[in-house]
Amino acid sequence: MAENSELRVVGTRKSRSLGEVSGTISVESERGSVEFTATDDVVLTVGGERNSVTARGSGSTVRLSIDGDRNSVSIARSLDLEIQGDEGVANSIDRHGEAQSGPDLVRTDRAEAYADLGLFDYTVLSYQTNATEREFCHNCGRDAETIVRRHEETVLSVFGFSITLGERTGSDECPECTPHVPDEDVELTEAERREIFR
Repeated sequence: MAENSELRVVGTRKSRSLGEVSGTISVESERGSVEFTATDDVVLTVGGERNSVTARGSGSTVRLSIDGDRNSVSIARSLDLEIQGDEGVANSIDRHGEAQSGPDLVRTDRAEAYADLGLFDYTVLSYQTNATEREFCHNCGRDAETIVRRHEETVLSVFGFSITLGERTGSDECPECTPHVPDEDVELTEAERREIFR
């Protein structure tokens, strides 16, 4: 990109990766997704509705002004952030970085679930899919970038051929409402076990 550029993103459902930028960025789209890496100071103006903007980079300053509604802006922790205005409604501004990561919501996709079937099997398979068409989590009601839908299928497998006998779609989940359980084994003390069995 040019040294000091003036970039403008307009339209509906636009997804743009701007690469390395400096100068002025204006996001005026609706339901758009914009990401960039700041190589020098950036003046970022976000208008419109339901846009997702991600700024990466280090050692630069992002001067942010939000005029629209329900926009989500994520700025790298290694960038300085100056909020010059937030005139809209229900906008979120957060910081991201190497140390911050949420739970991986899609643990098993459909192909992985079916790969575990044996030659003769009658079982219930569980898997997750990304609910990309969702604007907010239908479980907790929050706006979220990542929303998954839980599925269960009753499957009969004979000689590697599988027949789906029934399917049930569960609720949506997002990082805000998914309980994060560590992958390590959890062990109860003797007193805790006695308390449970009383």
